[in-house]
Amino acid sequence: MADAPTLPAQLKQYLDALRAAGVEYVAKAGPAPFSRAAMKVVAEPAVAVDPVAERKRGLKLLDDEVQNCAKCLELFSMRTRAISGVGPVGAPIAFLGDGPDSTDDRDGQPFLGESSAWLARALEFLARNRADVYLLNATRCRAPKRFPTAKECANCREYLVRELELARPRAIVCLGTLVAQTLLQSTESIATLRGRVHDYDGTPVICTFHPAYLAKNPKSEADAMADLDLCKRTMESTAG
Repeated sequence: MADAPTLPAQLKQYLDALRAAGVEYVAKAGPAPFSRAAMKVVAEPAVAVDPVAERKRGLKLLDDEVQNCAKCLELFSMRTRAISGVGPVGAPIAFLGDGPDSTDDRDGQPFLGESSAWLARALEFLARNRADVYLLNATRCRAPKRFPTAKECANCREYLVRELELARPRAIVCLGTLVAQTLLQSTESIATLRGRVHDYDGTPVICTFHPAYLAKNPKSEADAMADLDLCKRTMESTAG
């Protein structure tokens, strides 16, 4: 049996056949056409996103923005700093006051001044520590020797909404009429708002008296504790 022609011999035979057929030129082969399917795709490793860390970062960026806010010129000109909320993301409760006092303005955190004594009693009643809860105010700047105005609360409401969206407390306790009206966009008094559970963007809200009112009207302290008990029962019913 004759040996099979080698590859060079086969190629010569092919070219001779083309020449005999009148083909005088054969184009040089170019690169193979590009094919994405032919590429070996190396997937980059997935990076895990920590939602709590992202929310903390968002709160820091929001605080940076608030520090530059001058919507309320009187408060901006007199404050030491704007006071944003403090506490863990996803806290079981957020206490929402009206605004920082001189102690808060000096030390840089809410609920360190006159309201701190009532807060301590509330936390004891709820069997919580200060570090367990989120603390914030409807306004971020100290109003000198007075309560914030409805206009000042309205100016700050955008920051309040964004902060609550990032902090995501599981329940909110509003302290006083102005605070409750600002958050809930209501015109009702605290006497009407307290004693029942409200809803803010899917979060239960309990309204009670302002600590300054309770300091002057100690007989209403029992009603405030009843409001906190409503908060406790609400959290227990929605746990899990």
